Amino acid sequence: MIDSAVTAPADAAIAQHEAFRRKRDQSVRAPQGALALTTTAWVSEATEVEGVAGSWAPSPTGDGLQVTADASAEIVVDGETVDGTVSVYAQESMTPSTVRFDERRTAFVIGPDFKGRFALRVWDAEAATERGFEQITAFDFDPAWHVQGTYEPVEGGVDFEYGKSQGGSLRRATSPGTIRFEHEGEQVELVALPDGDSLQIVFADATTGEETYDVGRFLFVRPRHDGTVDLDFNRAIVPPCAMSDQYNCPLPPAGNRLAFPIRAGEQRPVFTGE
Repeated sequence: MIDSAVTAPADAAIAQHEAFRRKRDQSVRAPQGALALTTTAWVSEATEVEGVAGSWAPSPTGDGLQVTADASAEIVVDGETVDGTVSVYAQESMTPSTVRFDERRTAFVIGPDFKGRFALRVWDAEAATERGFEQITAFDFDPAWHVQGTYEPVEGGVDFEYGKSQGGSLRRATSPGTIRFEHEGEQVELVALPDGDSLQIVFADATTGEETYDVGRFLFVRPRHDGTVDLDFNRAIVPPCAMSDQYNCPLPPAGNRLAFPIRAGEQRPVFTGE
């Protein structure tokens, strides 16, 4: 006889994981999901952006871009057709703008980067279908990889360096603290990038480049007030640069490159013909 008290929590965990996988699939296929990003154009002077109408330039107020076009271009910013010059506010501003070029293509502005530039990001709602996206493969759910860890804030933070998927010089970042968990009797320590009220762990393990995506994977966690933190590696995801070369993703810092395999979470995106 199977103990229902044991199977019920397990069944609930599997159901929650399956719901997470469905939501994740919907997210990457969305009109502004990772698969839809076709252009990231950093703008430092008045220029045209390949594939879309209008002349784009830095905003004189330093909070985004401005676009110049006549009504025949049919560019819609914040619900109004552009006919002249219009400000397009960045996502980080108090009033971020939305842009629509046609039924398929939309855009918004990101930035500033470390050079003070803003970029126009263009999305094509049909890109996933045209590229033949099938799925993101993932390991089977494994409750053993849902582990409890601890989070220790560090005064002044923990400084570290990391690379980016498109190369260039190393970047510096500060983790607000350290995350620890135990694996086979050994303490593992990780650093993370702040991400709103969560922390973004960028990690590699012994499966990276073989069973999982070459750049590494992401795991988002939210420490509790008592210093504990759930590390559910079944929810580890491939970075967006796995689905569009328009992303410049952070690479795992040295301390987050683990020598053991984590056979949980996502593996790779799969496209028709691969």
